[in-house]
Parts: sequence; C-alpha cells; structure tokens
Amino acid sequence: MEPHQRSWAEDRSASFLAGEVRTSPNWGSDWIDTTISSIQIMEIQQTIDRRYCSRSLQCGSGNYNYNIPVNKHTPTNVKFSLEINTTEPLIVFQCRFTLGNICFQRKREAKGMQTHGEASQEMTQGYQHIWSLPVAPFFDSAYHFRVAAPDLADCSTDPYFAGIFFTDYFFYFYRHCA
Repeated sequence: MEPHQRSWAEDRSASFLAGEVRTSPNWGSDWIDTTISSIQIMEIQQTIDRRYCSRSLQCGSGNYNYNIPVNKHTPTNVKFSLEINTTEPLIVFQCRFTLGNICFQRKREAKGMQTHGEASQEMTQGYQHIWSLPVAPFFDSAYHFRVAAPDLADCSTDPYFAGIFFTDYFFYFYRHCA
C-alpha cells in the first residue's frame, strides 16, 4: 500500500471510530459519497449507528454489518419502517433478504417452518429512503441493501467494488419470542 493510501485508510478508520464524518479521497468532483448519513427504525425512533455494528463482521470501508435486537414484546404483526438517509441523491437497492423461523405463541406450532431467502432488486432514489420490513414475526431476518450513485452499480455489481462505486449494508434483526 502506498504511503498516501495508508494515510487515507487510517484517517477513514480513525474518523469512523471517533464517530466523526468520514473524509473522502481526493478524486475531484467524480467521487460520490455512497455512505448513509443516518438510519433509524421510524416506529420506535431507534437510531441504528455504530453501537449495532457486528463484532465479528466488517463495519466500514464499503461494508457495514449491523445486528439489531427486536424487543420480545413487540407484536408479531408490526412492520418496521427502516429510514435510510443520504447526503446525496442516491439509489438504494434491496438486493436480498432472508426470513427465518416464525415466532408462534406455542412452540409446537413452529415445527417444520423453514428459512426463506430471496434475491431482490427493488430500489428507491433520492435523499430519504423508507423500507417497510416485516421483521417482528420472525426469530431472525436479514436484509442486504446496496447504496450507489445512479448508473454506477446495482445488486449484480462485483462486491470487489464496495467502497468505490457503492456501499453495502447488511441488517440482521433477531428476537426472543415471548
């Protein structure tokens, strides 16, 4: 790694850990910041920030992994609205989701339920992106979103370009069923 690249990487890492705004490389006006400025679950006004970063998976440099607990007393018929805000007009793709086992009142009802996963290419465009996610009925669910500048990337773009043409966000919701 060249000295100027190492310095930039260290700066980005330090600013993320300090909770400050990240610096961008000097690519002139061609570089577009595809990081999210804020994330929240609107119904409960729960901000999703670095406190929810996965301890075992990457949380920075183009890939962010969040582990989000759902209160066990949350009714199973509730959908969460995940609000994603960006500082530039970007596209947010929902690339994939996986829904785990369903929470039931009686454990014997849950026998035979299988995990369900699906590829997707739904998208929103602009500064504010709101996604309705059915997380409450499940023991766990996972969502993969890709944030990109228009015409630079989509869900099929090689993950090698994370942090260059797009930023990937993975949200893992989990709960203990009451």
